[in-house]
Amino acid sequence: MAAFVLIAVFFVVLIAGMPISMGMGVSTLASLFAGHYSLSTLILQIEKGAGSYSLVAIPYFVLAASLMNKGGITNKIFDFAESLCSWMHGGLAQVNVISSVIFAGISGTANADAAGLGLVEIEAMDRKGYDRGWSVAITLASSILGPIIPPSVCFIVYGCLAGVSVTELFVAGVVPGVLIAAALMAANYVIAKSGKKACPPPQKFDLREVGRTFKHGFFALMAPVILLACLFSGAVTATETGIIASVYSFVVGLLYRELSVQNLKETFVETIENSAVIMFMIGMGNGIGYVLTLERVPQNLTSLLLGVTENKYVMLLLILIVLLIMGCFIDATTIRIITVPLLLPVIDALGISRLHFGVIHTVVTLLGMSTPPVGTGLLVMATISKMKFDDVVKAFVPFWIPLAAALLLITYLPQITLFLPHLIFG
Repeated sequence: MAAFVLIAVFFVVLIAGMPISMGMGVSTLASLFAGHYSLSTLILQIEKGAGSYSLVAIPYFVLAASLMNKGGITNKIFDFAESLCSWMHGGLAQVNVISSVIFAGISGTANADAAGLGLVEIEAMDRKGYDRGWSVAITLASSILGPIIPPSVCFIVYGCLAGVSVTELFVAGVVPGVLIAAALMAANYVIAKSGKKACPPPQKFDLREVGRTFKHGFFALMAPVILLACLFSGAVTATETGIIASVYSFVVGLLYRELSVQNLKETFVETIENSAVIMFMIGMGNGIGYVLTLERVPQNLTSLLLGVTENKYVMLLLILIVLLIMGCFIDATTIRIITVPLLLPVIDALGISRLHFGVIHTVVTLLGMSTPPVGTGLLVMATISKMKFDDVVKAFVPFWIPLAAALLLITYLPQITLFLPHLIFG
């Protein structure tokens, strides 16, 4: 009864337009009341859920991403990527992907990539005469790399929910992130060669320009190198990596003379607001998990799903379909908080690695950024590009093919995800 009330109230308040974090709280309180459980336990569950040491890293990565956007680092990254890739077919579209790969190694969030680096990329592609829909669509598609290539706020949340090493999750995301980037670049090549979209011809490769942009952006480009070296060496934890990213971003912003008192004020306010929402949602998610556990929902769901099939490959396909449908209506963080505790018993029963499943779950929920009607990435792109929401959706459709293909490869070839963590950590 309590589980039914929780789900019903949550969807009612969601349809009514209440913020998701508040909706989670209202629905949990309603379910506790309906099940005659102590309401005071909710406070304890929120504190328990948000009290994990690993979660301390989240504010630092959010701060680092904001500092990089405000401190001119994103422009330096884009300039270098442009000098490196403009000779390719669909040059600036390819630059878009490479820039996101580099920025992903610093920011850890998709929205930071889309809203910060994305605006720089779209404006540059507009100036060179690229089709507007293409520039907006590839910017959204490449922003998905943010939480997959380490560091990643999504991996931190999943690691805490699933009891998996965050550092190992970071390492596990490297190869899948490169695979997705390669798939997007292949799609850009096909679009450019087809001639159906406005696209200027490739430019001549200029080694001197590469050297110049590398020199000017050296400190910005060293950020992902330093962070990945710290992670792979095992010398620091995920939280300490976040601190290093924040301090380095602050120092580089001062060196480039882009940071001002006003910028810093805006950065700290954004960090506090975004981090508070994330932490509150994680705490509320723990409360939801507590109610569902009392009602034996995970056990019943496991029995139900295993009654349908015990083939892990079929089960993974069913999970992908369910998560994609949820992504049409709910943001990725909420999906992660609600579904991970429910699905862990299922994947454990089928012998699926929690590390592997963490990458699968992250990729498929990130695709929800690009699925209407709620897709937050679509909304961000429509806002910063001043395009109609429907036009952004139509422009993005061709990129669903490479993203879906990459998702299936990551899902059904676990070696793609597990090779690097096994090589480094044994």
